Amino acid sequence: MPHQPGQTAPHRPAPSDGGPLRDPATGVGWSDVAATYARTFALLCAGAVEPLLDAADVGRDDLSPRRAASGPEAPVTGTGGRGRPRLLDVGTGTGSVAAAAVARGAQVTAVDPDAAMVAWTERAVPEADVARAGLPGLPYDEGAFDVVVAGFVVNHLADPRAGVAELAGLVAPGGRLAVTIWPSGQNTQSRLWAAVLADAGVVTPPSVGLPPDRDFPRTPDGLADLVAATGLEVAVEAVRWTHRGDPASLWEGASAGIGGIGATVCAQDDATRLRLRAAYDHHVAALVHDGELAFETEALLAVGRRG
Repeated sequence: MPHQPGQTAPHRPAPSDGGPLRDPATGVGWSDVAATYARTFALLCAGAVEPLLDAADVGRDDLSPRRAASGPEAPVTGTGGRGRPRLLDVGTGTGSVAAAAVARGAQVTAVDPDAAMVAWTERAVPEADVARAGLPGLPYDEGAFDVVVAGFVVNHLADPRAGVAELAGLVAPGGRLAVTIWPSGQNTQSRLWAAVLADAGVVTPPSVGLPPDRDFPRTPDGLADLVAATGLEVAVEAVRWTHRGDPASLWEGASAGIGGIGATVCAQDDATRLRLRAAYDHHVAALVHDGELAFETEALLAVGRRG
C-alpha cells in the first residue's frame, strides 16, 4: 500500500534495471560505490542543487538568492503559507539535494533504489525520512508532496516518459516538480571524455537506444515537451556553474564503474585502461589551475507547476 510522508517506506529489492543510478544501455549499477560517488561525480552535480531548489520555490528568503531578489512578497515555502513544504527527493544518491532542502526548512523524504546510497544518506541527512525505493512504482499516494525533485535521474530511466509522469502525479495542487539532466554532449566533461576515448583508441560500445515512445531529446525543447506532456505548466533553463575538485576525481569515478563512462572504462583490458588513464591525465591538464580542477559546465533544469 502507498504510504504518506513521515512514515517509513517499505524496503524492497532495488529494480533490476531502469532505476536511477543505473545506466539503461548497459545495465551497470552503482551499488557499493557510494563513498566514491560522494567524492567524485556527486561534487560535479552539486552545482545544480541550489538552482534546483530555487526553481522549486523551496526555502527561506535568506537562503534563496533568487527568491530574495524577487522581493519580500515572494512565497517562501511553496505551500501557500501552510508551513514546511513536503518535499520528495527521488534518486537522492548521497543526499546533496536532501541536505540542502532540510537546511531550507523542508520536510524531506528521500528515496533511492541503491542500498548503499540509502545507507549513506541516512547517516548524512538524519533529519530526512530516507527509504529504498525507485521508479517505477514509488510507494506514495497521488498528490502527496508539495515539491518533487529529481536531480540527474531522468537521464538514467528505462522509460523517461512514464517516470516523469509518475513524478508529476505525486505533486499536490499548486506544487512543483523540478528535474535536472545533462544535455547531450554539450558540456565540458562530455568533451573531455570524448577526447580521452579517441586518444586511447577506444570505441564506445554502441548504446541500446530507447524506443521512441519512451525516449526524449536531451535538449531544452525535448525536456520541456517531456514535462509538459504530464499536464504541468513548464519552464526550462540552462544552469551553468564552475566545477572545482581534485584533478583525478573524474577518473576515480569512472574507474569505479560509475555511469556510462564508467561502464566503458571498466569494460577494457588492463593495457587499454592504462592508455585511458594516460589520455585522461593529458587532457585534464588543460582544466587544472593552481593544482585544482576547474571548468565551466551546464545542465538543463525544468520546473513544472500544477495549477
